[in-house]
Amino acid sequence: KSKNQPIYDRVVANTAQPDDTFFHQYMVTKTCTMRAQVYIVTLLLLLILCECEKFDNNSEINSIVNTEWILSKIIDNNTGEITTFPVQIEKFHISFKQNGILELPNYCNYSFGTYELIGTDSLLITRVGPGTEMACLPVLLMDWETLFINALRESKTYSLNNSQLIIESNGDYDLGFDYVQSYSNSIGQLLVCTNSAIINCPFEIQVSINNTIIDTISAASMYSDTFCQCDDNFDIGIIIELPAGEYFLSASEINCQGSNRINDWFKEFEIKTDSCSKINLDIIE
Repeated sequence: KSKNQPIYDRVVANTAQPDDTFFHQYMVTKTCTMRAQVYIVTLLLLLILCECEKFDNNSEINSIVNTEWILSKIIDNNTGEITTFPVQIEKFHISFKQNGILELPNYCNYSFGTYELIGTDSLLITRVGPGTEMACLPVLLMDWETLFINALRESKTYSLNNSQLIIESNGDYDLGFDYVQSYSNSIGQLLVCTNSAIINCPFEIQVSINNTIIDTISAASMYSDTFCQCDDNFDIGIIIELPAGEYFLSASEINCQGSNRINDWFKEFEIKTDSCSKINLDIIE
């Protein structure tokens, strides 16, 4: 053989094993090694996929904190009879935010409350309010809202199963809910308020965060939030939800007609998880 012949070919040619035994053993060893590598890689992929699936399945139902639900049924505590939520009225939503904040959006007479998780399955719900006495139509809505709130106030335990929440009550009915969504654990609120009442001309305040225009406050701006409120002297404002972090706010009066001074504001602020940061834009005439 030539000295320039490939090393592998020279080794096989100079090996005195009959029937290409060396070549056969080499190929068997190489094939087994490749199979083992493929098997190990496949096993690792399967383990990763299993872990991902396990995380996804549990992420929705392992806690009620930072979740939203809709009432789907009530269970009579005396007879066990199940009554589904009537399709004739709007769904009842309930949100369990962090720090024990309970939100009841778009109800006739109630909008908030507090809750406490005790041990592994005990649930205490208190301060459900404001408890006005408005008469809302249809009557079916009022009946179900009263039943729902009474059962909620008498809650004692809860259980999660297959994206369903059951709240057991000391009252006449237990409550069954269907899962809607989970909230991020790193979201907070920014409330921007202004004392626009002292201005005697039409105006708007353009609000930017990190040099991006976010919203505009006008004389007719309204906001609604139970736990994030403007001060008495600052009667209008806007609420902005932001991920936790540090930001820079800039704001400026625009389209103001009259002799009033044009105001500008610049402020650094921090958003903390599930909390309310507040900035007052004090207008000077």
